[in-house]
Amino acid sequence: MNSREKVKKLLNREITDGIAIDFGGMSSSGISAVAYAKLVKALGLPERMIKINDIFQQTAQPDLDVIEALGGDFVQALPMRLRFGISSKSWKESVMTDGTPCLVPSELNPVTDEKGNKYIYVNGIPYACMPAHGFYYDQTAHLLEDAEEVSDLEGYPPPLMEEDEIEFIREEIEELYCNTDKSIVFRLGGSVFEQGQRDFNYENFYCNLIVNKEIMHAYFRKLTDSYLQNLKNLLPLVGDKIQAVQFFDDLGAQSGLQISVDTYREMIMPYHKEMYSYIHDICPEVKVLLHCCGGIFDLIPSLIEAGVDLLNPVQVSAVGMDPDRLKEAYGDRIIFWGGGADMQDFVQKTDDLEAVREHVDGLIKAFSKDGGFIFTQIHNIQYDVPPEKIIAIYETAKKYKG
Repeated sequence: MNSREKVKKLLNREITDGIAIDFGGMSSSGISAVAYAKLVKALGLPERMIKINDIFQQTAQPDLDVIEALGGDFVQALPMRLRFGISSKSWKESVMTDGTPCLVPSELNPVTDEKGNKYIYVNGIPYACMPAHGFYYDQTAHLLEDAEEVSDLEGYPPPLMEEDEIEFIREEIEELYCNTDKSIVFRLGGSVFEQGQRDFNYENFYCNLIVNKEIMHAYFRKLTDSYLQNLKNLLPLVGDKIQAVQFFDDLGAQSGLQISVDTYREMIMPYHKEMYSYIHDICPEVKVLLHCCGGIFDLIPSLIEAGVDLLNPVQVSAVGMDPDRLKEAYGDRIIFWGGGADMQDFVQKTDDLEAVREHVDGLIKAFSKDGGFIFTQIHNIQYDVPPEKIIAIYETAKKYKG
């Protein structure tokens, strides 16, 4: 079986031996462009100009030869418009934060102030900033920060894809389908909770969920309708070629849930369920992949009820996220996608490669018991992770591929 065939069987639980591996096949299993350049060299692969495909997080667009070298079974299809509405139709030369040459979208034109801070403007507003000597962009503006009434949502731009983007995605997926044997993940995004944080600002958003529910339901309705329209335009064209649609909504933090289970079920879950059900109804073979960080153990039954098939990043360092406990409680109802290496804590704090291998080995054994596990590290690999650690992590995982 090739990667695509094996992944399909694994996702349908038709096989229980071995694992699948994801390196950069979705937007939360990627790698900092700085670390990626060093990894390419360490693998002995040809030098190349690296594309930065996530401007916010400064992550690289993985190349097929690197995915192959690390045993990867997935490739990612991205929307045409990346962060900040910037198109990826064309690229230009730039430099990474460490000065390494790279490629960035041609529409990316940050403005640098006298202190060296770089600002990205959206509709004339300084929307994001990379501080001088920083590594990532931070959001600096919130479009609905002053909204208090439903009428204040008038003119709020829903994230609708235009015809040129639909065609761009169709061609991208067709190319990946014909020219690779990898399983294809399409990144829709589809954030409800996170987008609300970005648009209203965090404090206003949390307060509105409790004391101004009318405006939040009107807002969520606008978002969900636009996401559903995008799905209605896309799925008939690509549904037979993709294996999963990726959504993002971080509902957890290091110490537990950001909101109660009851608030999730009242305010967020109806919109999740509507989108996820649409995918299952229209394309039964396509799975719903949700990236949801933090200590979310108590929320997982509701996510399963909403229609989540695949859960990432499985943040084992967060409260309540013990691998054995997760697998015992939910392993027969959801497939864990991640949890394979604790990049936040363990891997960051040791230089012992053998200890890294043992760490990865233990996590794989816990999550792969009785099948249904897709391996990747927890969150994107950061800029200061040396290639030797990355190679040790993935060489360990490759032993379990079956």
